[in-house]
Amino acid sequence: MTKRVSEHYEILLKYLFKSQNSTKPIKLLEIGAGNMEVKELLPKNIIYHSMDFGNENNPTLNKKNKYTYLFNLDNPRIPIKDNSYDIIVCFETLEHVMYPKRVLKEIKRIAKKNALLFFSLPNEYNFVQRLYYLFAKKTMCEEPFEVVEKHLHIHKPRVKDIISFFSEFEIRKVYYVWQSVKMPSIVDDAINVIGKVFPSLFSRIVIVRARNNKK
Repeated sequence: MTKRVSEHYEILLKYLFKSQNSTKPIKLLEIGAGNMEVKELLPKNIIYHSMDFGNENNPTLNKKNKYTYLFNLDNPRIPIKDNSYDIIVCFETLEHVMYPKRVLKEIKRIAKKNALLFFSLPNEYNFVQRLYYLFAKKTMCEEPFEVVEKHLHIHKPRVKDIISFFSEFEIRKVYYVWQSVKMPSIVDDAINVIGKVFPSLFSRIVIVRARNNKK
């Protein structure tokens, strides 16, 4: 990889390249695609599709990103046929939607049987966040009385809640990740070692790799 991407995508790409054993086209949907930073880095046999809510106040940005599906996940049904995708990726998205359980059922519907699934949610009970709460400091994902309207972090599950939530699928592996914005990478690496033992305190993100085990 010549381009540095977030830890979410590092894990996704390493797995996909390691597991690649076919030239058969594979359809991948990224839900909550944002700036689609992973699109150009995927194996050549993967057909990338994107879905995002977009920016209500910036139609030009929506046109620039050219999402395959410009869709608000608070709406009841994703406009995709059953059993459409081999891989579905949904990183840092479900905490922003009103009805995440409903979205999960829709993902189960549009994913093929045994489809590969990658999810992530933030752990907002890590030790830094707890200090924020202790000293009554507000983060960028919190806006009193505006959290829902601005699609900020509506849901704040614990680590065990996140794992339980995704048990709807066959969980293959859980990754506990500490990735900070300002700290040197060596500090992140050290915290990640501790996070394997104490994930509720020392992980900022919980990433789940799973299979769609529907009958």
